[in-house]
Amino acid sequence: MTASARDTDKAGLRASLRASRATLQASDREDQSDGLRRVVVQYLSDRYRPAGRLDSPLPTVAAYLGVDPEPATERLVGELRRLGFGVVVPVCEPAYRLSWVRWVPGVALQRSVRAPVQEPVGPRLAFDDLPDVGLILVPALGVDRTGNRIGQGGGYYDRFLADRPVDGPGAVPRLGMVYRTEVLPAGAVPSEPYDQPLGGAFTPDGLLRFGTRDRAV
Repeated sequence: MTASARDTDKAGLRASLRASRATLQASDREDQSDGLRRVVVQYLSDRYRPAGRLDSPLPTVAAYLGVDPEPATERLVGELRRLGFGVVVPVCEPAYRLSWVRWVPGVALQRSVRAPVQEPVGPRLAFDDLPDVGLILVPALGVDRTGNRIGQGGGYYDRFLADRPVDGPGAVPRLGMVYRTEVLPAGAVPSEPYDQPLGGAFTPDGLLRFGTRDRAV
């Protein structure tokens, strides 16, 4: 398949997934978002508070602020903070790069000048300057069962993830968050060399792991 054909297929898939997401009832989106919250919190609790240990230090979660009709994340990041996890969310920078700002309840938000998202006001940090990141939550319109992700098309996360190791020292799990219907058959998402696959994806029903692509999962 040529690059132009893949781009056409991606554009069609992206449009289809957006249309499908827009048809979800508000109550369904709320219920699925709450299921995602529970699954992510359970994953982190199992990973960083095993067997009820309350003395283990808790890492920072690189999350994001979902924009309707995306899965809502406000309750998730609030609960993570209450449990003692650090939370940072991205800010869109020039050249399709991301920096990170700490999220705390009540932090002032402003509309991004580069994307249709809200961003917290505060000091902007490079990812490598963040202390002990234990999980990267990656927004997605859909992900297939080989780990290929399709996003909104801006390329911010692909550029960001390309600089992050998948395994070995410094590797951090990179896991998507999608509604139930957005887990697609293997090979459904056309991929380019610059596309960054995921090691798994959270759904309201649990964590799906995709082979051994992300050994940090």
